[in-house]
Amino acid sequence: MDEHFDQDGMTGLLQRLSYSAADQTAKREQPHRIPINGDIANGSMTYRSAANLYRKFRVAQESGVWEDFKPEIQGSLTPTERKMMTKARVGQGRFRYLVLERWDYRCAVTNVCLLLTASHIKPWRSSSDKERLDAFNGICLSPVFDKAFDAGVITFGFDGHLILSPRVPKIEARKLGLNYGMRLRGLGQHHRPYLEFHQRNIWKHSGASLDEAFRLWAV
Repeated sequence: MDEHFDQDGMTGLLQRLSYSAADQTAKREQPHRIPINGDIANGSMTYRSAANLYRKFRVAQESGVWEDFKPEIQGSLTPTERKMMTKARVGQGRFRYLVLERWDYRCAVTNVCLLLTASHIKPWRSSSDKERLDAFNGICLSPVFDKAFDAGVITFGFDGHLILSPRVPKIEARKLGLNYGMRLRGLGQHHRPYLEFHQRNIWKHSGASLDEAFRLWAV
């Protein structure tokens, strides 16, 4: 499992384990070469489910999903402060877990499964307690997109299109891997109010509308 994960994030293995009942009926050859007695399709899907769970576990480990559940050991804190901090960290850990789970432990733009961050759309500092832990106030992003989104260098349209700030030189954006035509997958209606906040208050629009900025980027 580790070898497959380190090689390609287990993408190849999961593809080979996609052996359906239709494949079995048509007597197509098993692509994974794993000996299975009985129902081959069900056996293949069992292996695929187990492999996918392991992939999520590895991504969660490398993204620090579980680190917020470690006990606070800073002796300078009072018992009350430790209790409040532990509660906050557990809440953040749950938020991170829910956001990564929603996007299947892959970046919502690039589909990579390493170094992921559960990015708040409406920043923590501007959110209510409820909004801070709302999974719809989060997007699963890889580091460059997380930093760019947090800094207002990029935002996303309601259709998912990535939109560059007019203040950012296009050549510099390309060096960072922020390219015209990139798109965020998996947006829903519940993301909309948070995304509207980001577009109005975080994204560095310089007075340009989303459509204007998108057209300028295309030139």
